[in-house]
Amino acid sequence: MKIFFYILSILPLKFIFSFLDISFKFLPLSLLRILSPFKVTRKNLSIVFPDTTSHELDILAKESYKETIKSLYETLYTWSRSSHKIILEVKKINNRFLLNASNHKDGLIIFAPHNRSIDFMLRWISTQRSHTSLYKKIKFSPIDKFVKKFREEKNCKMVETGIGGVKSILNALEKNQMTCMASDQVPADGLGTYSKFFGHECYSFALAPKLARKTKKEILLSYLSYKRDIGHIINFKKPSIEIYEKNGVDVMNKEIENVIKKSPLEYSWEYKKFRKLSGDIKDIYKN
Repeated sequence: MKIFFYILSILPLKFIFSFLDISFKFLPLSLLRILSPFKVTRKNLSIVFPDTTSHELDILAKESYKETIKSLYETLYTWSRSSHKIILEVKKINNRFLLNASNHKDGLIIFAPHNRSIDFMLRWISTQRSHTSLYKKIKFSPIDKFVKKFREEKNCKMVETGIGGVKSILNALEKNQMTCMASDQVPADGLGTYSKFFGHECYSFALAPKLARKTKKEILLSYLSYKRDIGHIINFKKPSIEIYEKNGVDVMNKEIENVIKKSPLEYSWEYKKFRKLSGDIKDIYKN
C-alpha cells in the first residue's frame, strides 16, 4: 500500500503545487461545478462570507478547491514518506516552546482544524511526542488498516471515536500523556453540543474543551499552513483561558474561526460543517 501511495505522490510537493497553480488558471469553472465537493465548498463559503458576490464566490471556491487538492497530495505524500522526510519539509514552527513547555512530564491536549493535511501535521507532532488520539475508521478496509498502522508508529495509539475511545484518552491524560484531535467536524449524536461557528449554531465536537475542564491539563491549538516563500509551517497557539469554562466549545470554535480568517483558502471547505444546525433548518445543504 505504501508503494502505491508513493507512486501517486512521486513528484516533489513544490512541483505539484506550481503545476496546480498554473493548470487551475485554465480549468473551466463549468467543469468544477459538476463536482459535489466543489458544490459543498461554494455553499460553505457563501455561508461564511454572506456579503460576497456570486462572481467572488466562484473565484474563492475555485481557489479553495485547488488548495484542497494540494492538501490531498500532502496526505498521500505523508503516507508514503519517512517521518524524517516530513521533518525536513517543515520549514518553520511558530511557538514551538508551547509544545515543549511541559517537558513531556504532564498531560497535553492538542486540538486542530482541518487546515491543509491533518496527517502531515500529525506526522510531525508524532516525531516530537507519542500520543493517544481519536481515529475515525476509513470505509475502505485496506486503506483503513494501513492508515491506522501508519498513525500508530512512534509508540502512538489510535482509539476509535466513541465512549471507549474517550475513556482511553482520559486514562492517557491522567498518566500525563498527550492526545491530539481534529475538533472542527460534526460529531455523532451525544458527543457534541450546539455552538456558534461563523454566526451559525452548529453541532460541534465538544471533547477537547471538556477534557481540559475535567483534567485541568494544558490545551493547545495547532494547525498547518503554507507560505510560498517559506514552505510548510506548523503553528501552535495557547487559547483563551475561558476554554476551561462551561462555554469552552464557544471559545474553541472562535479560535478555529480566527485561524480560518487568516487564510480562508487553506481550510477544507468540502466538508459539510453546517449539516446539523439548531432551529428549523437541520440541513442547510438541502436548500
